[in-house]
Amino acid sequence: MAYEVTATRRRPKGFDELAGQEFVSATLKASIESGRIAHAYLFSGPRGCGKTSTARILARALNCEKGPTTSPCGVCANCAAIRAGASLDVIEIDGASNTSVDNVRQIKDEVLFPPNSSRHKIYIIDEVHMLSNSAFNALLKTIEEPPPYIVFIFATTELHKVPATIKSRCQRFNFRLIPHATIKRLLGEAAAELGVKADEEALSWIAKEATGSLRDAYTLFDQVVSFSDGRVTIAGIRDKLGLVGVERLNELFIAVVSGDRGAALSSLDDLLSRGVSVEQCVIDAVEYCRALLLIKSGVKSEALLGDVPGNFSAPVLEALSPDKIERALAGFFDLHRSMRYSLNPRYELELEIARLCSIMDYISPVELARAVESLRSSVYLAGVPGVAGVPAAGSNPAVAAPEAEKKKPDPPLNGDTPQATGILGGVHESVFADETAPPEGVIEDPARLCGVVVGALGKSNIFLANSLRKSTRWVVDEGRLVIFFPGDYEASLARHDAEVVTRTVRELGGRALRVEFRVEPKAPDAPVAARDASGGEDAVTIVERVFRGRRIPGKPDTRKGG
Repeated sequence: MAYEVTATRRRPKGFDELAGQEFVSATLKASIESGRIAHAYLFSGPRGCGKTSTARILARALNCEKGPTTSPCGVCANCAAIRAGASLDVIEIDGASNTSVDNVRQIKDEVLFPPNSSRHKIYIIDEVHMLSNSAFNALLKTIEEPPPYIVFIFATTELHKVPATIKSRCQRFNFRLIPHATIKRLLGEAAAELGVKADEEALSWIAKEATGSLRDAYTLFDQVVSFSDGRVTIAGIRDKLGLVGVERLNELFIAVVSGDRGAALSSLDDLLSRGVSVEQCVIDAVEYCRALLLIKSGVKSEALLGDVPGNFSAPVLEALSPDKIERALAGFFDLHRSMRYSLNPRYELELEIARLCSIMDYISPVELARAVESLRSSVYLAGVPGVAGVPAAGSNPAVAAPEAEKKKPDPPLNGDTPQATGILGGVHESVFADETAPPEGVIEDPARLCGVVVGALGKSNIFLANSLRKSTRWVVDEGRLVIFFPGDYEASLARHDAEVVTRTVRELGGRALRVEFRVEPKAPDAPVAARDASGGEDAVTIVERVFRGRRIPGKPDTRKGG
C-alpha cells in the first residue's frame, strides 16, 4: 500500500474526533439532531486546526444513507465517495485558483440541478477570502435564497477579507488553536501507530513548534521520524535540524552575565561551527530569553516555556532581573530586523553578544528614577535643621534664622481674627524634608507641618509635592489650614488633589483640619497721581517712550455743543 502522510492518515472521521474544537462539534451535532440545517456555513480560524476536515464530516453527516446523523457510518457508498473525494454531490472548490466571476456563475448554473444520488448538494469552498469582489457579489443572491437541497460551506484563514454581506448570510464558526497538551497526546498516539519510540521532551518540542496547528505538528513529526531510525529524541532533533539547545545557551549566557566577552564569543563560535545558522541562533536566543522572563514572572508551565524549568541555568536566572532580560530581548529583536540588510549577519550577532556582556551595568529608567528620588529625599532630609545630624537653627549662624523673623507676629487671614497659630513666609527648599516620625505638636507649628507633609508626599505623589513647594505660607487657624500661593495657577494645581492633602495632614498631624487654598493678596497699586507727584512718568509719557511716538497737539472740537 502506498505511503500516506500522518496528517492524511489521521484526519478525523467524525465530530467526536475533532481535536480542540469542542464548541464547533457540539453546535453542529445539536443542529443536525434538531433538523435545523443552515444553507451556508462559514468556518474561520488558523491553518491546520480542522476547518476542511469539519466540512467533510458535516457533508458525510448530511448525506450518509443512515442520516442525517451526527455519527456517519463511513461505509456506505456516499460516505466512502465523500472520503475519497469522488462524490458528485459534494464539490470541493479551491478559492485561491477559482477567483473569477465566471467560476461563480458556473456554480449558479449548477445549483439549479438537484443532487445526483444524495440528500444534499454541498459546495465546500476553501480559502474563500481569495474570491474577487465581483465573484462575491455574484454569489450573494444564491447564498441568500438557495434551493432547499443546497448547502454552502466556506473555509478561510483570513476572516477580515470576507465581505460583511457574505458573513451576514452564513452561520459563523471560529476555530481555535489546538492546545499544546492535546497536540502532544495525538503525536504520542501517532508514534505508537507507527511503532516509533518517542521521548516526551521531543514530542513536547514538536508540539511547541506547531504553534497550535495539528497539521503542522504531523508534518514536522513525519520529517523527524524519517531521520530518527525508530527513536525520536531531542538530541537527534537538535543535531539534524541545527538547533542550539538550552544547554548551549546556558553556557553562552553564563559567560554573558559574568561579563567575560572572550568566553561568550568563544561559546558563540562553537555554536556556529556546529552548523547552526546565524538566524536560527538568534531565534533560539529569543526563545531562551523569553523563557527566562516567564520564569522570573512565576510561570512554570512547560508548554509555555518550551522546556522543563529546571533545565535553565540558576546563576543566569539569579543574575538577570526582568528589566535586564527585556533589554536583551529588545536587542535580539532589533538584530533580527536588521540582519536582512546587514553586511555580515555573523558580525552583527557577535556585536550583540559583546554588548550583552555589559548587561549587568544596565540601569532601567524605573530604577534610575527611584535612585534619583531617593537621592533627592536624602538631600532634603539633610537640609532640615535638627534632623539627620544637621545643627538646629541658632546653633550655626549660616543656618540660623534671624531673631527678628522668629519673633515676628503672625498676620491675620485677610480680615479674619489675628489668632492664627503660625506662619510660613519665604519658604526655603530645605524645609521640605522627609520625616519618618513627626514630633508631637507639629500641627501647632505650620512651618514644621509644611516640611512633614511635603516630605511625605515626595515619596508617593511627587507632582503634588512640587505644587506645595510653591506655596508662600501655611496658616493654622481654628480647625482649618490655609495654604497661600503666589498665583491662581499654583493654587489650582494643589486644589486638584485637596483630598490627598487633607488626608496627609490628618495622618501626620494627628488632627483633622479643613484645608483651604488661597492666593496671596497683592498690595494695592498706588494712584497715578501719587506716582506723578513723586516724579514718576505719567501713562502718556510711558506709551510715548515704549512705542517711540510723539504727542499730537489737540484740536478744538467743532461739533455741535463742542
